[in-house]
Amino acid sequence: MIKQTFRHFALLMAGLGLMLGASDSLAQAKLLGPLAPQRNGRTVEGSPAGQRQVPDSATVGNFGLIDFPGSPDSAVYFINDKGEMAGGYGAELAAGNLSNSGFLLTKDTFKNVNFPGSAETAATLVTNAGDIAGSYVDSAGNEHGFQLVKGAYTSLDVPGAILTEVNGGSAWGEIVGLYNNPTGGDHGFFFTGGTFTTIDVPGASATFANAANKSGEVVGGYYDAAGVGHGFTWVRGVITTIDYPGAPYTVLWGINDAGVIVGSYGDGNGFYGGYENGFVLSGGTYLAANVPFVGVGATWIMSINNSNQVAGNYQDTAAMEYGFTATFVP
Repeated sequence: MIKQTFRHFALLMAGLGLMLGASDSLAQAKLLGPLAPQRNGRTVEGSPAGQRQVPDSATVGNFGLIDFPGSPDSAVYFINDKGEMAGGYGAELAAGNLSNSGFLLTKDTFKNVNFPGSAETAATLVTNAGDIAGSYVDSAGNEHGFQLVKGAYTSLDVPGAILTEVNGGSAWGEIVGLYNNPTGGDHGFFFTGGTFTTIDVPGASATFANAANKSGEVVGGYYDAAGVGHGFTWVRGVITTIDYPGAPYTVLWGINDAGVIVGSYGDGNGFYGGYENGFVLSGGTYLAANVPFVGVGATWIMSINNSNQVAGNYQDTAAMEYGFTATFVP
């Protein structure tokens, strides 16, 4: 999740990616029909997905809308244990690029996140300590990762890479993403303690890391030699492929410290890029979970915290993109 920035992130989400600026209150909900978000953008009353239909069965419910004020498109990429969210907004999202601007959402207050002098910025990680990481495009059109720590921005580039993209990490400060080197090929990376570790799925044409947890387990996605997308986990060099049962395409977006994974899978409908449905993987059991608002065409669950709050993005049938929150109940 195209052009040469935020490429695989945008591909997988089918068109979904200075200083903390002045804050805005949460925008009014864009009403989508009779089952529409409340104005506060937090919950949906009467959501069928929010009702536990079988005692002791897992479910995802309590859906709420995240919509940056005045923006045509919004996206949420990460939620930390305090419920703070990192994301992006602006028309560039619909073009499959980085967002025009990144944001941090704390309670009901947005703050802009823009790398100084950048053409595009997306915030894809906010730690429990409040540090932010993400990606930006410079004035020459080159993509870099960045960190924002105690008000100071620094670039984050894999040594020797011609492109570095930060896709996420953990709430404790580990950072993951992908990079492209001069000889070609996309490689995942894991960054902790000042050290980059490359992650390559054997035989893959491209590998990208999307999230990590406190124990250093990394999740992400890769394309095999036939161009088919799969999810994977990486634990200290050991890689395991994860595919949603019966689905033609799978990608893993997030993981919490308990090992609960969130991701997307395809149902064969290529209109949304092959990854139209969200899911949660907990204790070896898969739970499909899509935003229940009227007019939703695709759901991407991007992150899950240690309270089992999830966050992500969805696209409606009018090709508008929105962020959302929900709760996973095991």
